[in-house]
Amino acid sequence: PLVGRDSELALAVDSLAQGARGQGQVLSISGKAGLGKTRLADEIMRLAAASSFDLLRGECPSYGANSSYLVWQPIWRDLFELDTRRPVPELVAAIEAKLVAIDPGLLPRLPLLGPLLQVDIKDNALTRSLDAKLRKNALESLLVECLAGFAHGKPLLMLLDDCQWIDPLSRDL
Repeated sequence: PLVGRDSELALAVDSLAQGARGQGQVLSISGKAGLGKTRLADEIMRLAAASSFDLLRGECPSYGANSSYLVWQPIWRDLFELDTRRPVPELVAAIEAKLVAIDPGLLPRLPLLGPLLQVDIKDNALTRSLDAKLRKNALESLLVECLAGFAHGKPLLMLLDDCQWIDPLSRDL
């Protein structure tokens, strides 16, 4: 059992209940090394799983502070149900199918997902014309729309671990 974290767990349980009702929540666990942050996060994940949340987890490795969206990559690959051992055309088709299921209007922005998902997706007329700032904004907007689509039928809990090493683009997202 988790000892001495009653108030933190009560806050987490309340946040999970609100999340289950469709009200997005953000919890931040911070503190010095050795205080039990990971243990608390694992307990929150256990409670969320018991409440039928889909669980997604990304980690910020110490060497990844300069790797764009590194913490988000496993989360989005899980959401898109990608098996990266499959050939690229199959991966692209799987991503297309997920986008169409959420909203067919998202399909023109498909190439924006390539770097994040680590899939070689060729730019199209729309994405080719975007400068770096517009590309970033369009990707973030696309991901928010996708997240809403993925969370439509079932609540999601996403854990970003070791965020002291998060890269700037991941922090923005």
